Amino acid sequence: METDIQYAGEFFLKEVKIFTSSGKILDLTNMIQGIEIWEDIFSTALSGNIVFADVSNLTKNGPIIGQEHMSLKLGTPGMEDFDIDAVFIINKIGLKQSVSINAEIITLSFISPELMKDNRTRVSKSYTDTISNIVTDVIRDKRYLNSTKRLFIEETAGIRKVISPNNHPFKFLTTLATEAISNSGSQNFVLFENTRGIHFKSMDKILNSDTIGDYYIGDVGLNAKYNNKVRDVEKDFQRPLSATISQNNDLLLNTMGGMLSSKIIKYNIYNKTYETSHHNYFEDFEGNNTIDSNPVYSDNPIDVDGNNISSFSDARIHLHPVNSNGVNDILHTNETSSYSYAPIGTTKNFLQRQSKFLELSAGISVTLQVNGNNTIACGETVYVQFPTVGGYGEGDGIDEYYTGKYIINKLKHQFDLPNKRHTIQLTVSKDSISTKISVEGESIEPFGGSGDKINVT
Repeated sequence: METDIQYAGEFFLKEVKIFTSSGKILDLTNMIQGIEIWEDIFSTALSGNIVFADVSNLTKNGPIIGQEHMSLKLGTPGMEDFDIDAVFIINKIGLKQSVSINAEIITLSFISPELMKDNRTRVSKSYTDTISNIVTDVIRDKRYLNSTKRLFIEETAGIRKVISPNNHPFKFLTTLATEAISNSGSQNFVLFENTRGIHFKSMDKILNSDTIGDYYIGDVGLNAKYNNKVRDVEKDFQRPLSATISQNNDLLLNTMGGMLSSKIIKYNIYNKTYETSHHNYFEDFEGNNTIDSNPVYSDNPIDVDGNNISSFSDARIHLHPVNSNGVNDILHTNETSSYSYAPIGTTKNFLQRQSKFLELSAGISVTLQVNGNNTIACGETVYVQFPTVGGYGEGDGIDEYYTGKYIINKLKHQFDLPNKRHTIQLTVSKDSISTKISVEGESIEPFGGSGDKINVT
């Protein structure tokens, strides 16, 4: 195995073995044509497929029936700390295409074992602990997910007393994620898996992380940095094979979803009182942790009353019951009958969480096809630089609206064995921009001519 990478996208495949339901072990390493692995920051497990050339009728002689385990080992030269060494479950036999009398191409779909265990088990248990410790316990517990993978857990504050009422493990854990608050006060937790392990962390933790890669669309910035046009491995990693702005802000969707404005009515069953909390995108922006320093929308008024697009909290309304004296959870007591448990955090962070997730899933998104290496994973951040269209614009020809730091929402590893090349399709997004949107005048909604009322008989 080479210790230094020779070209961008180089990889090595160590092993692909299938453990059949009959007890046979099939080594497919030298038969593999392609491998795909999918990661998603909003998904609790990995999935993917392998394509191999079958010249030995393995689907019958194995047999391979969609009930197997698969070991997969591959990596990037010089980056052995990030090698993929994992076990998956073959859950489906996909396309079978005959290419000759004695050979066929077969596609097998696979998933993380934890996803299968999640659908086979349920958690009926009470817990008294921090949310981060409860998450760790459920993932490690042999009765539930029984995972031995590396865990990246951000510690949470407050002892919670919770009951899982016969929920599937991931359902229980993702519900806890909506209530979790870190020791530093961060919220908006996500539970996801990438090729490095299983993660339970706040969006603040992700947003504040260092970028793991820089990508330059075209030559702007890249030539300035290296001052030459000689191709090399480092530059080939930084220059995307293709780039598409796949999604921009959808004003209607973001209004309906509550990203721009919403409210939650909190009814306290203990005190028989209620209070209303409001979310206003522009007013709350400064208090939230964001990638850049400016909102992606303009706060210029849109009507004669001075309202802007975040002035309408009736766009989305939530109702949430609580049992709290304002400090502790009144529903549960400890052995000394004092109220020592942290209250449910849902009302404290729900509106911000709703807005943040919409910003990242329905905001500015870019799809990049890049030369791959195993250091790239969802839940990390990258820097993407765009040139201005046609070279027009102020400054050094860099598009300040789209250029900046992005979160990797999801990706697809593609390992092409015949061509010996690893590529990655990245979907990256951002919740803010580096420059403030300029205001040069009123943006009040114009109206056409007055329409007459016509009685229809």
